[in-house]
Amino acid sequence: MPRSRPSSPGRISVAAQGPAGGRRARPGRAAAEPPSEHGRQTRDRILEAAIDLIAERGFAATSIDALCQRAGVVRTAIYWHFGAKEGLVVPVIERVATSWIEEIQSAVYREGDPLARLDRFVAGLRTLVFERPHLVRLLLAVALERADQDPATREALRSIFERAHAAIVQGIEDSLGEPWKESGLIARTALAFVSHAVAHQLLDPRPAELDAIFAELRTAVLLMIGARLRERFEAAPVPTIPGEDR
Repeated sequence: MPRSRPSSPGRISVAAQGPAGGRRARPGRAAAEPPSEHGRQTRDRILEAAIDLIAERGFAATSIDALCQRAGVVRTAIYWHFGAKEGLVVPVIERVATSWIEEIQSAVYREGDPLARLDRFVAGLRTLVFERPHLVRLLLAVALERADQDPATREALRSIFERAHAAIVQGIEDSLGEPWKESGLIARTALAFVSHAVAHQLLDPRPAELDAIFAELRTAVLLMIGARLRERFEAAPVPTIPGEDR
């Protein structure tokens, strides 16, 4: 019986057999070597191409050939840097998350009175959805396609949404000058509105529709803050006037 030929030590392996018989991506060889300037530029082009294509088509419909054409690289460059197409998922998520969190922070960390800051926060989220919808669209696409089958993707997405949630909570509490138990609810509501707005924009891209969604977000936040203030007012002791009959 002929003996199987061992793999060449210099060969790039793009996938390995997972514990349950499935295939999982191995890290690219470039991960173990200090990147050159050319290598960094190539990696950046691949990531930017992946971000655009996954946001447009989804992960499953983004082929290696399409990535190569969009990034202007050969297939071996993708295998070298990422091991396989699956190896792109977490780096892509992390890059998009950096831009997304920065957009949220720039919207929520502003000077001014609380109402003016709320208006700028809502306007900033609207701008994010209107001008850069691919950031949120990509995160949602990857979550739907990959989160249930890839623990690394699921953990990366969980971390990103926790960071976004924390950024909004911190901005709200800085604006109000103290911690609020409703801050977490407001943050979750804002993120839910952003997700809804991105999905709705695909169906109806008219700016007026986007304006209506974020006007509803502003109203919802004001109602939550108003309810909290009313609770405080009702729980506060009634001041007494000296000499008043008791």
